[in-house]
Amino acid sequence: MNSLLTAEQWQALGEVGTFYHRPAFAETASSGRVRFGLIADPQYADADPDMRHGRYYRHSLRKLAAAIADLNDTPLDFVVTLGDLVDRAWSSYGDLLPLYGRLRHPHVTVMGNHDADTVSHYLAGRQPPLGLPKHYFHFLVNGYRFVVIDGNDISLYCNQANGDDLPEAQRMLAQLTADGKPQAQSWNGALGKAQLYWLEKTLQAAQARQETVIVLGHYPLAPVNSHNLWNDEIVAALLCRYGVRAYFGGHQHGGGYQRIEGTDFITLKGMVDGEEQTPYAIVELRGSALTLHGRGPEIGREL
Repeated sequence: MNSLLTAEQWQALGEVGTFYHRPAFAETASSGRVRFGLIADPQYADADPDMRHGRYYRHSLRKLAAAIADLNDTPLDFVVTLGDLVDRAWSSYGDLLPLYGRLRHPHVTVMGNHDADTVSHYLAGRQPPLGLPKHYFHFLVNGYRFVVIDGNDISLYCNQANGDDLPEAQRMLAQLTADGKPQAQSWNGALGKAQLYWLEKTLQAAQARQETVIVLGHYPLAPVNSHNLWNDEIVAALLCRYGVRAYFGGHQHGGGYQRIEGTDFITLKGMVDGEEQTPYAIVELRGSALTLHGRGPEIGREL
């Protein structure tokens, strides 16, 4: 099962919708090896820097261009952007599209909170209004199962065309706030019941086929911090239960890492942060051995 754009959403989003469509991968026999690039939070905007948070929005264009040039020179199976391509304005996609058009590898996009906010406002203004798309799916490359989850499924980024999702997000946030949870923040979100069911069924099927699974999302699941998915513990426990090899996320621009049971939870640094720093990574999987080759300030890891 793939949860992608409806025909109406696709038509309304136009060329921008290509970023949120699952690329086609040929289902090939397992090679026991896969290599892919990772970029997190370019968060481009035609805006002055936010000096308080060290975010240099306009600089993201040249940083992203440099990263794409390097990734193009590297043999890879695909590249993933872990969310927040833009910071706030629909027009920002017009500046970003040509850069991603230079990418020679298949591109997989996770929808971040800033993307969701921008897309939701744009779609809510259509006649009739269209809801924020659900954006979760899975694909197979060289025998490895990759699962993309959507942390904006239940969030304040949902609009009036998303039915009960927005009231559910408001209730969930109120409960997390009452419980004193650090991720009780308006900029986070959660997986809804339907997506959690889909995720477990997907992991069960992958386990039955003895596939190594990598999960990709925008919101961190571990360690505990204020940027985590609202239902981080539930999702992390699910991934550990089915022996997921690793989870990669963004959103927490300082990055992070924690190993729980046999699963590595890795958060990449945000590209928008810093005047000149350009963090991104190349991940290599050989069997169950995982190597993260950090670029710029991104931390390399042998796991």
